[in-house]
Amino acid sequence: MKLIRLATSETVSLEDGFLWSDEFEWKPKEQTMERAISGAAIIQEGIKVGARPITLTPDSNRGWAKLSDVRKLQEWSALSEKFRLQFEWPHDNRQFDVIFNHQDTALEAVSVWGSPATSSDEMMRLTLRFWSE
Repeated sequence: MKLIRLATSETVSLEDGFLWSDEFEWKPKEQTMERAISGAAIIQEGIKVGARPITLTPDSNRGWAKLSDVRKLQEWSALSEKFRLQFEWPHDNRQFDVIFNHQDTALEAVSVWGSPATSSDEMMRLTLRFWSE
């Protein structure tokens, strides 16, 4: 999997241990139901256009990233730019144009070893949150 900064074509490669944790919670249709004074149901519905959440969470033993990549992603998260998230699995090569989801904390990272990082190659357990376009 990789994240591509569309403005510059820079890429950060992400290992395959991430789970798209909210992939099947999203509903493409929004619907509300109210009752009229007569008791009849008034149902309104529409198809959602964009803003599908994509939350990438780590497995306990995978879904790690180097501290240097986490810092780059943190820099990118502060930009008002679009990115392309590209899956690179044999069974899944979908890609999504995304922006960072700051409403729900765009990026979280903790040391895999539970202690302060001692180099930029130190591995971090990473969670990323995006909105798809």
